Parts: sequence; C-alpha cells; structure tokens
Amino acid sequence: MKRWQMVFRRGLSRLILRLNRMIHLGESPERTAFAFALGVFIAFTPTFGFHYVTALVIFWLLRLNLPALLTGTTVNNPLTIAPIYSFCLWIGLLLVGGREPRKPIDWELSWSLIKQLRPLVVPFLVGTLVVGTIASICCYWLVYRWLLYRLARRRRLAEQRATKRSASLAGRVKGQTGPLPPPV
Repeated sequence: MKRWQMVFRRGLSRLILRLNRMIHLGESPERTAFAFALGVFIAFTPTFGFHYVTALVIFWLLRLNLPALLTGTTVNNPLTIAPIYSFCLWIGLLLVGGREPRKPIDWELSWSLIKQLRPLVVPFLVGTLVVGTIASICCYWLVYRWLLYRLARRRRLAEQRATKRSASLAGRVKGQTGPLPPPV
C-alpha cells in the first residue's frame, strides 16, 4: 500500500471516530449539526492558523458540541488549505469583479508583497464569506439528516431487541425453555 493511501485511510478512520464521538454526546441533532456547520464556516474564514483557537472561543461562548465543532473545523487542513482558499479567491474575483495579477507574485516578505496582494484582499474576504456560508448550510443539512438517520436506526434496533426479549420471556412463561436474552 502506498504512503498516501495509508495517510488517507488513517485520516478517514480518525474522521469516522470523531463523527461517532459527536453522535454519542446526548445533544440534539439540531445542536450537533449547527456546531459542525459553524466549524465548517470557521474553516473557511481567513484566520490562517487560528481556526482551532476560534473554535474553542466559540465553544466557550455558546457551549456547543466541541467534537462536532472541531470536526467541522478540520475541513481546512494542510492538505485542503490551498484548494479551498484558491476557490474562495476565484469566487471572490467573480463576485467583486476584480482580476488576477498579471505577473507572478514575488513572495519575499517586503512592502512590495503587500502592494501586490492588496487588490486581492477584498475578493478573498468576499469569497471566503460566500463559500463558507454555502458550505456550512450544506453541511448542516447533511449532518442533520445523517444524525436523524442514525437515531432512527438506533431506535429500530432497540425495538427489535425489545421484541426479541419479550418473545423469549413469553416463551419461558409458557413453559418453554431457552437461553435468557442478554441484559440491556
């Protein structure tokens, strides 16, 4: 197996573990989905390197589901930061009507870098706001539906276990013998 496949699988298994943790906290599906969506919105904000700090402050202020908030914030990570911010800048340039720089940007830290990036600041901010809002709305809907599905599935399984247990107990009352069902 190639290294990137191992890294991808490890990351995917961590994401699934976080999603399972966020389900089992006893929060309502609405609050959990809202926390995840807010985390996704934070991931799209241009606060480079401070996404988790922002998520912790929001958690402290609103007392939301912390695993859901941090999982949503993890959408923006070292592998996805360049595509996300490039797409946001492109959308911002389309909406604001700016244009990309014609010559390559000299990334040496100096005043000329600030002059070169100044025309891109407003389109970048508009793009991150718009794309982050749309992504968080879509994530809210998806996570909310997924949580409702999981809750309904958990209820169905509990009902099935209860009917099996009652059928087993009813059989024992009539004089039939059989193994006792495991306690719930």
